[in-house]
Amino acid sequence: SEYKTAIVNKGAETRLYTEELEQRGLYDRRNPTGPLPTSLRPNLNRILQQEGVSQDAVDLVFDRLAGTNGILNADFLFQGRPTIDY
Repeated sequence: SEYKTAIVNKGAETRLYTEELEQRGLYDRRNPTGPLPTSLRPNLNRILQQEGVSQDAVDLVFDRLAGTNGILNADFLFQGRPTIDY
């Protein structure tokens, strides 16, 4: 098959999420009495939705990932690897 499935490293996803919460002042990992990160997802979602994404950013990412025919360029994404890991 020409198509591959992106597998997200759960640890990396959790780290990015926690860092985003900390940068926005929503979470302090040194405070054991504070809210759990999972309970803060609605707050973070609300903030991100208010910020929005500019159409220029959407176009830039799509153009970079899509080939000239508008089909997702899996070869660029995977670069010869069986999975994407970050």
